Amino acid sequence: MRCSTTRDERRPMARQKIAYISRGELDTTLVEQQLAGIDYDLTFQVCMSPGETIEAVKGADLVIGSRVPLTREVIQQMDAARASVTHGHGFDEIDHNAATDGGIVVANCAGFVTEEVSNHTLMMLLGCSRRLNFSQELVRSGAWGRSKAALPGILPTDEAVLGLVGVGNIGRAVARKAKPLGLEIIAHDPYLTPWDAREYGVGLVDSLMEVAEHSDFVSIHTPLNDETRHLISGPFFKAMKPTAYIINVSRGPIIDEKAMIEALQSGEIAGAGIDVFEQEPTPADNPLLKMDNVIVTPHSAGRSDVSGIVGATRVGEEAARVLKGMLPRSVVNPEVRGKANLRLGSRR
Repeated sequence: MRCSTTRDERRPMARQKIAYISRGELDTTLVEQQLAGIDYDLTFQVCMSPGETIEAVKGADLVIGSRVPLTREVIQQMDAARASVTHGHGFDEIDHNAATDGGIVVANCAGFVTEEVSNHTLMMLLGCSRRLNFSQELVRSGAWGRSKAALPGILPTDEAVLGLVGVGNIGRAVARKAKPLGLEIIAHDPYLTPWDAREYGVGLVDSLMEVAEHSDFVSIHTPLNDETRHLISGPFFKAMKPTAYIINVSRGPIIDEKAMIEALQSGEIAGAGIDVFEQEPTPADNPLLKMDNVIVTPHSAGRSDVSGIVGATRVGEEAARVLKGMLPRSVVNPEVRGKANLRLGSRR
């Protein structure tokens, strides 16, 4: 356990307490820089079990988490917290329904890796459309002269349809960047208004199956929650074109991985670009790792030389807003504002 404490010992008011929890050691400097001028105690702890997490969050006004599950069991023991701020764009490690029940705001860092993840999506799309894995293997195996005849099924993007499942910050950036490639863009997102869809140049369709039926590339851009777990499963793959590709840079369990493997093995779809898996790290014997029509990366879509700096800064900014009695900018559970026990000051 490592503790750092601010600043002015002469102030009589009780300091606000921050529990900073992680699955591994982290440098908290960038986060604390955003808290300048706020009187607080910060305790950092590596938490590898629910019991350790429960002990770490007790008495904290604010919980900052990095890859530590905040289950209902843990949240029910958060006896003083009025908010939890999570590193990263995803928030699937937090039971946000339990947090809402407890009057606790959940904030993420939505948008801080939009450029990185949207670029990674397009890299996957172009790699699939140009059969990058297969071409590379031809060269490495010495089949240079036979490469043209051995590369059927390369689809020009200006004749293709990109189907988006979810049109949040990242989905919108993908749509914006895909337009110059000549792709027609359709999407299914029950939370996107028709006027927003027009603004982003996206054709809304009424169902997921329409995305499957009409798309040459399907790209997933939804959060992982009870509504989206295994959202893409066997019937979706059966509805896709046999020449189509699926791309997932969101969260692995949104796709039924077993069903996707079967669809790839049976030829129901042409290939895939996968950055995320149902189990991470994915086992070495995962069939997806052995298919020459599948591009795989190690949950790295959001990484860049600056994304870690931007992410930590955003965490600190959101933490500062909470400790100043303000709502964070990116609230996962806005319905919490109607809870009687929510306090924008201390809950003590």
